[in-house]
Amino acid sequence: MLFDLDGTLTEAGGGGSRALGRALHARPQAAEELRKMRLDGMTDRAIARTLLTAEKKSVGERDIDEVLEHYLQALAIEVAQRPYKPLPGVGELLRALQSRALLGLCTGNVARGAELKLSSAGLWRYWQFGGYGSDAEPRADIVRIAFKRAQALGATDALVIGDTPRDILAAHDAGLPACGVATGRWSVHDLATHGAEKVIAGFSDVRTAIDLLLG
Repeated sequence: MLFDLDGTLTEAGGGGSRALGRALHARPQAAEELRKMRLDGMTDRAIARTLLTAEKKSVGERDIDEVLEHYLQALAIEVAQRPYKPLPGVGELLRALQSRALLGLCTGNVARGAELKLSSAGLWRYWQFGGYGSDAEPRADIVRIAFKRAQALGATDALVIGDTPRDILAAHDAGLPACGVATGRWSVHDLATHGAEKVIAGFSDVRTAIDLLLG
């Protein structure tokens, strides 16, 4: 089970955007671009690259690393002040699944950012492995890396679970099926239209969610 993070496991309360805004305080054009963007489903490195492109034509990996370093510093402060909250049913679902499946993250967050967010929500202990935005920039590559790590632990197949069409498309690009969860701004219909093999409104009904995910 390869889970997305923001909007899938936790409420999208804007903490990441606020932290990124603080990281960009010395880059007014990038900060202005951030206010216009929809970040759901994007990877941290892709977000940083897009924002920096508003400031300069040539963006290097070192520029991105610098922004993300400042972002993580700001995020640590943000989650201490406003901890992330699990979406309804998520904690119970993960407790029920952890003895029945390998649980991994498959997220555009860099690894340290994922740890900060999920630790604040009390959800960090459930993950045996992951694929992160610090592993790759394209989302499909993150899925491939997560699945490769799952295979090293004995997995022979996988299901990608996320709340955006980008999660579904990345799963399919990597040759894996996807479950869309309509806990973000995308509806059950939207996610089904984008080709999700399974779709669920949310995890509040834990028994139904388990049956769907393991069925």
